[in-house]
Amino acid sequence: MNRVIIRFLIFALSIPFLVVDEANGQGISGRAKSQDQILEQRASSLARLGRTEEAVDLYLEILYKNPRNYNIYFRVSNLMPGPENAPVLLEILGDILKTQSNNTRLSAEKGRLLYLLDRNAEAVQHWQGLVHNNRNNNFIYNSVTNAMLQAGATTEAIDLLNKGRKSLNDPQAFAFELARIYAAAHDYDNASREYLSHLDKNPGMLDHISNQLIRLLENDGAFDLINANMKQRLALPGDHQILVLAQAKILLHEQHYAECAKTILASDLSRSMKDVMAIANDLLAEHAWVPAADLFLFISANSKDKRQIGEALLNLASTYEYRLQQEQSYKSLSGYFQGNQFLDLDVRFPSTEDASLERTLKLYDSLQTLLPRTNEAFRASFHIAEIQLMVSGDVDRAVRGFQNIFSNAPRRDIRLSGGRRLVDALLVKGDTLAALQTLTEMVDKLNLDEDAPEIVASRIKIRIHQGDISRLKRELLNLSGAASPADPIFNDGLELMALIDGNGDENDPQLINYLKAERFVIQHKLTEAIRTLQDIRGESSSIADEAGVRSIQILLALGNSDEAVKAMDNFLYTFSDSPWRAQVLVWRGEELQFKQNDPQAAIPFYEEVIVNNPHFLGIQELRIRLRSLIGGDS
Repeated sequence: MNRVIIRFLIFALSIPFLVVDEANGQGISGRAKSQDQILEQRASSLARLGRTEEAVDLYLEILYKNPRNYNIYFRVSNLMPGPENAPVLLEILGDILKTQSNNTRLSAEKGRLLYLLDRNAEAVQHWQGLVHNNRNNNFIYNSVTNAMLQAGATTEAIDLLNKGRKSLNDPQAFAFELARIYAAAHDYDNASREYLSHLDKNPGMLDHISNQLIRLLENDGAFDLINANMKQRLALPGDHQILVLAQAKILLHEQHYAECAKTILASDLSRSMKDVMAIANDLLAEHAWVPAADLFLFISANSKDKRQIGEALLNLASTYEYRLQQEQSYKSLSGYFQGNQFLDLDVRFPSTEDASLERTLKLYDSLQTLLPRTNEAFRASFHIAEIQLMVSGDVDRAVRGFQNIFSNAPRRDIRLSGGRRLVDALLVKGDTLAALQTLTEMVDKLNLDEDAPEIVASRIKIRIHQGDISRLKRELLNLSGAASPADPIFNDGLELMALIDGNGDENDPQLINYLKAERFVIQHKLTEAIRTLQDIRGESSSIADEAGVRSIQILLALGNSDEAVKAMDNFLYTFSDSPWRAQVLVWRGEELQFKQNDPQAAIPFYEEVIVNNPHFLGIQELRIRLRSLIGGDS
């Protein structure tokens, strides 16, 4: 750094400010300010480039022109860290303070520099003097403790703030500042105690302080300390709703989901429904379905905000729909037209442990009365009709529910979704005529193109149900022209077309029987579907191997492992040249590895896929799985 500039600066800072004022009075301030901005920008760029000394020289030049611009001093200070630079900074600061003795930040900074020079006693005495002269000014305490912490005087900062509490006769004073200092010092007991004390008096800081407490949880033993301090605080007289919410957030973070909901339900949080809703939504995101449902039920029963009640009921319906989706204990690498909406296998089972489903369905019966014609009411009704269709088997009520949504929902997209599922529900009933009539109504009432992809897709499902292969092919060709190649439905249509074209002509009895089985799948008559598929005989050149794979897929979805294993072994014995052999080999290996807990027995099945079917879709994941079973670099 240019020492000449520093000496010149020291001299210049002692010049009375009258000179500066006179210059400003002569009308040069505007030009000087513009030049200062240019210099400041250049200095900042030099600092970013690591050219520190040049940056410091420019900053000092600005400070020379305007000594009251003390923020420039702190930029210089940041560029000159460490005890080795403290003497120079202290000299500069001393000259600035001659004319700005009341500047709290600069005065506190002097103590920091003294502390860096190991003049600790002098630094502490200086800081104490600042506070003593302004003992009722909270800003002084903040400025001084910030300087202390920058200097590393943590113990002294804690002592200062505790004495400040006594001076102010306020046991709650500086709780947030002390909490941060204790946390930095790894004193999680006192840190959590102070955070909770501050939160109790400042409910608006719920999210911020909860996040700070959650950060403390990263340290061993912190949870027990926070929990103990929380219980101690809650035991004090007074209303502690905000602490209950913080406790629930902490339990949520620690994945104590049931206890999180229980904590809220055991407290009177009727004035904090917005926060309860946020926690319930977080539980929903964590797939904690039952605790989330409990909170949504609580909100729907206690909130006075009809819109909030509607949202709670909507999300409550979602928890049941999610719970009914069967989760596999492992991720299968095999599938049969995975994700294809025309060959979808939607198998859902109600949980035997969930006794509140019936109560919730009854609750929704009054939804349209409670929230007439709101979007939330119709979206919630959609979920309930979905449950009635897919789980309860109450198809007639599902039809009425989807019909109501299609006819009366205020939003067009909700009406469209209701109409499409109404078509599906009518197909479950076997009423293809009503399904076609509904499609016509959708086109008319929603002003749709009759060849819009969603309309064509529903017609394809109807043709599958009718077993009309000729019309089905025409609709599939129509879809290929109507849908964008980037739309997943485009690929779904091509896959179904390939299945039909590759397995006989339009009058092939085996192909007709296969579509009959798919009709049973649509109607959720899975036992009949399996029986129909297993009656289809033939070589790999016919649809017999696809029928075998489909029946295996249904058996696995139903959890019928014994029958699935028999069907897989029969398939592998019968169809040695089937292009679907790889899928069945993987399923057979997974059954051994994950269901029968015999991973070594699964190895030959996986190896055959890798050797003979290198183009299998999940080959890379299968290689990784096989290596983990065999070990080494094989």
